[in-house]
Amino acid sequence: MTMLKSTQTNKYETACFVQEAPTSSELTPGGYTIKKSSEGKPFVKFGSTLWTFDGYNRMHRWYDLQNAKNVVTTDERLQTLKAQNKWRGEWNHPNPEIKGQQYSDIRMTIPEPMRTSHFISNDKFIGNKYKATITTHPSTDCGRAVTSEIIDLGAVPSFSVRLLGIMIPNAPINQPNMRVTKVITFDMVDYPSHADANADIVATVQESANVVFLKELSKYCVEQDETMQVVCESFQISTDEIMGIHNGNIVIEQVDSSKIHIPLKGDIRREALSLIMKRGI
Repeated sequence: MTMLKSTQTNKYETACFVQEAPTSSELTPGGYTIKKSSEGKPFVKFGSTLWTFDGYNRMHRWYDLQNAKNVVTTDERLQTLKAQNKWRGEWNHPNPEIKGQQYSDIRMTIPEPMRTSHFISNDKFIGNKYKATITTHPSTDCGRAVTSEIIDLGAVPSFSVRLLGIMIPNAPINQPNMRVTKVITFDMVDYPSHADANADIVATVQESANVVFLKELSKYCVEQDETMQVVCESFQISTDEIMGIHNGNIVIEQVDSSKIHIPLKGDIRREALSLIMKRGI
């Protein structure tokens, strides 16, 4: 947080730049959709709570719902960006750069297009929460990285508001002690100020389409090949242990972490390799 100046209305009120984390979010299973760009690059869409207004966060800051709502809904810049699908956020908050003896705040108040990790849309205030749809960027380095974390590693994203405002240290207990003057964006962060600041998704690792295809193809081959059926029956190999096909071999991974590679032969081998080549794997 970077202090900017003191106001004249109250000697304790202080204007500030805040990179705040979001608030609570209800997690629901299967809460994101995997899509592909025109170039075939994956990206994801999901809903998330970005902000809540029902109490203090981990940094003992409390925001007023009506104040935040008025700022967001009357900001011409935000309304234009949303209408043109250009309200972008970054992966982690930008740090101020020192030039000479002064801080340069351009990176802090204007998100950098090439560092975009996601876009924000369909935003709405629901009860004491501010929610929106998040779409990761399919082409930037940051967008591809966060997409991979969500799909491949099962990471649950968290978001943090970047804003200008007024700190009110002498506010009454259990009352808002922050007044927002400008909302810039919501960035993706690892550890948010609010305890439950997570996207509305459950952490799961999704198998790629090719992995699923190879697994299903390997099971089909076992069903069609009499020799493979006998092998699986004799060695009590379950269908869940058949993981895929690699170099013309059925790959089996058993519960003791051992692996078995069994070569396919004859017509079923030719059929399987033909299907794999057509898919371009």
